[in-house]
Amino acid sequence: MPVPTTPARMPRKLLRDQIYDTLLDAIVSGDLAAGEPISDKQLETWLGASRTPIREAVNRLAGMGLIEVLPQRGTRVAPLDTTRFTEEMEMLGVVYSATIREAVPLLTDADKEQIRTLHDHVSRSVDALERARIVDALMNVFLDRYRNTLVLRIREKSVPHVTRMITARPGALDATGTSAALDALAAATAAGDADAAAEAAQEYFTAGAASVMARDAAESTASPSSTSSTSTENEVA
Repeated sequence: MPVPTTPARMPRKLLRDQIYDTLLDAIVSGDLAAGEPISDKQLETWLGASRTPIREAVNRLAGMGLIEVLPQRGTRVAPLDTTRFTEEMEMLGVVYSATIREAVPLLTDADKEQIRTLHDHVSRSVDALERARIVDALMNVFLDRYRNTLVLRIREKSVPHVTRMITARPGALDATGTSAALDALAAATAAGDADAAAEAAQEYFTAGAASVMARDAAESTASPSSTSSTSTENEVA
């Protein structure tokens, strides 16, 4: 049929999806801190919305593991979980490296230019949240070009956990190892070397997970509780 002459009614984003986006951003950025209790009334006041769309958004975030709904105890932002972070990084490393290997031959000149620009931006960024989001955007160029819906769903569910940890613990992600991997990824992509690009992507996630785990172990060893426990054991001995 011919193109209609009357203006089309384009569907607006559902309120529950807007609320979901707002809450997700607040959790990932740390504006809503790990372990922070949240109530429906607080959210209704803040978001200016009724309980139903708020609960729908909260339940969706709970399904992702970013919010905990505790029977008889209320709702809170999920605590940070280093083990989950490491598992998410390992999975993303495997999935992204395989995707990038397939995507590199499909990249357009515009895609490669976008990757180069994003790589330049991340190299200059010093803010943990900004850096994490730029890296996500860079990786997403490959994902968008390959267009595997399952991979895109994995990204949607996993990246918030990764970004949240990186934001909450700036400096825990070893910039040296991850930056070298991103440099290698950008260079391999520009050269059209799919295997080298895939290896560099895997190394980025491997180095990132290892650095956060090492930092976590060091902090646990040096924590006051560990020191106090050690002192008590020595006194008893």
